[in-house]
Amino acid sequence: MREKTRGPGYLPLLSLRVLVRRTGSSLLLAAVAALGVYAGCALHSLALQQQRAIEETIRDTVIHCTVTDVRGMNADNLNISTAYVEMLLGRKAARDPSLAGMDQAVSNIKAKVDWELARPFGMTLCRVLSFSSDERLAGAEIHLAPGWSEEDFLWDAMVCLIPEGMEAGEYVDILVNEPDANPRLKVVGRVSGGPDNVIYSPFFMGWGDGLSHAYSIQSCTFDIRDTARLEACKEKLFSTPFFTEPSVNATPDGFMVGVLVHDEVYLKSLEELRSNLDALRLLQPLLLVLMGGISFFAGFLVNRRRKREFAVMRCLGRRRRAIFAQVLGEQLALGLAGGSCGPVRGAGHGSGGPLRRAGLLRGGDRDVFAGRGGVCRSGGQRQRDETDENGGVRLCPS
Repeated sequence: MREKTRGPGYLPLLSLRVLVRRTGSSLLLAAVAALGVYAGCALHSLALQQQRAIEETIRDTVIHCTVTDVRGMNADNLNISTAYVEMLLGRKAARDPSLAGMDQAVSNIKAKVDWELARPFGMTLCRVLSFSSDERLAGAEIHLAPGWSEEDFLWDAMVCLIPEGMEAGEYVDILVNEPDANPRLKVVGRVSGGPDNVIYSPFFMGWGDGLSHAYSIQSCTFDIRDTARLEACKEKLFSTPFFTEPSVNATPDGFMVGVLVHDEVYLKSLEELRSNLDALRLLQPLLLVLMGGISFFAGFLVNRRRKREFAVMRCLGRRRRAIFAQVLGEQLALGLAGGSCGPVRGAGHGSGGPLRRAGLLRGGDRDVFAGRGGVCRSGGQRQRDETDENGGVRLCPS
């Protein structure tokens, strides 16, 4: 018996009627499809979030470094030459080629040294590379005279900042307990809310004799310039004959100094985020195979109960490929119906709340960076405003 020729819309209409007649089985297969698409979209959304978390961690984390002795046991009374600070600033590259490009590896260098003054009596001269170099200025307000800025303290200008309550004119005569060390400093600002017995001057300030004077410094810290190039910056730093990684077994030679790079928390958090991302990427193909197998098995169980229906269709002249096309159309219709609901639910639940509550997904220990040498900030906070984020020094207009 030959099959009667039907119109192009007959097969979809027939499949729809069958699906409506078998409501329970149709809803089951559609739910399986929706669950698979939902899970896939949720995993993809979580993977994108982990990728963004990695990028934000690399972009917003600042790695602090501390200059110590070669054993890493002394960071507050280094007694090393100012030449090491000049090396970090890139000012010694002409003398030693290994120091070329050092200023591209480090940034935000802080250094200071205190000298007791014989005049004014009871005062201390603190030479700073930046206002955040001295923790005593935390929370203080600095009022600079017009035309002067913090950048001027990077060079050798004979200027100073004096306490708010100190009586002085345009200049202050100081006398250091050293021969011929009695410069006259121009007052370019005042400090309120800071120490009342400290005068601040530029780190490389000379004595007015046109000569360069070397002296010992107490402490020095700096940051890695580009966290994304952390390993390259560390390699550049330690490739010089002046800086090394501290070791308790090292022997001080009076020449090399140690540098502690506080990157442990950062590297641990970055490794954790990348491990999460790798796990999510591995789950995606496994989920695809799993849901494909479940859908096939569910369809097989549902259609196995239709043997008599298929036999009757064959007796009425339906060809095998027509029956196969009808069943395939039914499965595709159910898959599309269920799959259209999956992306909405998957995207809406892609934050990973249940996984995080279960301890299966974590965003890294970014909240503890500030206490261990690494500081994590948002993009807006990373820009420097009128409040220095490291020292808490506030620059106020005069």
